Amino acid sequence: MRVTRRSARTAAVATGAVAALLLPAAGAFAADAPDQDPAPTATATDGDQSVLWRNVDLADGSLAKVYQDGPGRFSAEIYAGGSLIDTLTTTGQPASGQNNGLHVTLHPDGTVTSWLETAPKPTPDPKPTPDPKPTPKPTSKPTPKPAPHKKPVQQAYAKVTLPDGNTARFFKSKGQNTWPRVEIARPNGHAVGTLDLKHPTAAHHGWTYKLVDTGKHRYKLAAIDTPMQGANSWVYDFQGKLIEKYTAQKTA
Repeated sequence: MRVTRRSARTAAVATGAVAALLLPAAGAFAADAPDQDPAPTATATDGDQSVLWRNVDLADGSLAKVYQDGPGRFSAEIYAGGSLIDTLTTTGQPASGQNNGLHVTLHPDGTVTSWLETAPKPTPDPKPTPDPKPTPKPTSKPTPKPAPHKKPVQQAYAKVTLPDGNTARFFKSKGQNTWPRVEIARPNGHAVGTLDLKHPTAAHHGWTYKLVDTGKHRYKLAAIDTPMQGANSWVYDFQGKLIEKYTAQKTA
């Protein structure tokens, strides 16, 4: 359907007056087109006419009626709720306007684009950080932990220097479960060997050491020198006393 707007510019002036009355209710649609010389006002002549070119639905559901006013000249009437709220006119440059977040642009070829502003989401108020609960003070002193049990260091019954210069330390457990032990060490403290009932013999540099069980929980230590020395022997009790000495007979 062709709609001709012949010299009805006089009526358009009246329409503009009506639009001015409607602007407070619909919201001002402010044009933000670049500064340019205003288009010349059409005169009411028989040759001046505007033809409805197309209707365009805008981004918010409003309507834009686009008219071709002449070669290369277009205008668009913006309607919201059935009321005219603005008119955009282009003569070679885009014309734009906005109302209540709706932006509309009329391009020189008669096309219309529109978009809506996105309202920023309100920033939620930060949640207050709860005050930490105070740690209750202990009503009583904590029970001290018992110190770890340390195995008591067993003291030797006696210590003696053997004929070869090494030392012998005598140990014997108390009570019915006796467990004799003799530790042989060099003068600098380095261990030579430990004698007990399972390992009653040890040797060092030709010397031999023997733990002897004489019965009735009585024990002796025999230190025997090298065969080259004649295999002499010295016998000690667990008090470290030299109780016997044997000199081997040398064969001719």
